[in-house]
Amino acid sequence: MAPISKQSAASATASERRVFIRARLRLTAIYAALMAVIIVGYSVFSYRNFEKSLVESSEDDFADAASQQHFIGTTLSSTGEMIFIADAVILILATGAGYVLAGYTLRPVQRSVEAQKAFAENASHELRTPLAVMRNDIEVLLRDEHPTKERLQTAMKSALEEIQGMSKMTEDLLVLARLGNHKKPEEDIDIGKLAGDLVGKMKPIASGKGISISADRPDGRLMARANAGDLERVLSNLIQNSLEHTPQGGSIAVQAAREGRTARIVVSDTGSGISERDIPHIFERFYKGQSSSGTGLGLSIAKEILERHGGSLSIESAPGKGTKAMVSLPAA
Repeated sequence: MAPISKQSAASATASERRVFIRARLRLTAIYAALMAVIIVGYSVFSYRNFEKSLVESSEDDFADAASQQHFIGTTLSSTGEMIFIADAVILILATGAGYVLAGYTLRPVQRSVEAQKAFAENASHELRTPLAVMRNDIEVLLRDEHPTKERLQTAMKSALEEIQGMSKMTEDLLVLARLGNHKKPEEDIDIGKLAGDLVGKMKPIASGKGISISADRPDGRLMARANAGDLERVLSNLIQNSLEHTPQGGSIAVQAAREGRTARIVVSDTGSGISERDIPHIFERFYKGQSSSGTGLGLSIAKEILERHGGSLSIESAPGKGTKAMVSLPAA
């Protein structure tokens, strides 16, 4: 089945490429036709005006009408040839430029289609794995005519874990789908208070894992123009990542501060860190490092949310030395 699948994928890719080539050629033809109409119209107009001016200016320069007509005819003939050659050259150059412009115009559409296709393929792959695990567990269970209670509980627990993972992925996919419809935030919020409140909510979870978590924020208000729900999702994701990768006895610190016209929140931990091989890919959708158990969408969602707020997200990490996630937003 694998060769057939690869062949089908290659065929689909070739078909999409042909669609864009045809669209580019059609767009080029439209550009060329419009340019031809403009060039021909302008040339005819210029030729008529030149002919009229030539007749009016040469009436007194010839002894008889035959000489005048011969001169006018010869001049107009050579001028017409020059105009025709110039129009042809301009039209050829315009067609080439139109082809380049059509490619430039369609490039964002092509990239969007390719991104959507890659996204659908990745989502399908990620959802296929838990479904296969659940199917295998159920088939094994059905083949056992007298399954024990422990075996039933194990199978149900495994299925529940897979369902929870798919539910989280579905939620993340919905967030990504809705990000494109989000408007620019129109409210000023105290992100220092938001970070402190979120740390308070996370303390019981951290204590249960034997991890200390603290928040450090300025005495005054640290205002930024942002959507509270979106920013809470970003910080929650970063803190949960730290909780996942910080061992018992470790610590997590959340610091909020203002630097000039920028409001910053830094989430740092004393966890296992991120390998150099994973660092360049951590913001890619569905990318999961060796020690990650998430959906591979959290950091890409956080980065996209912050960019839509006019901010940024950067990560500094080293294996065995912990991780530092830095959120930057324009201060209000």
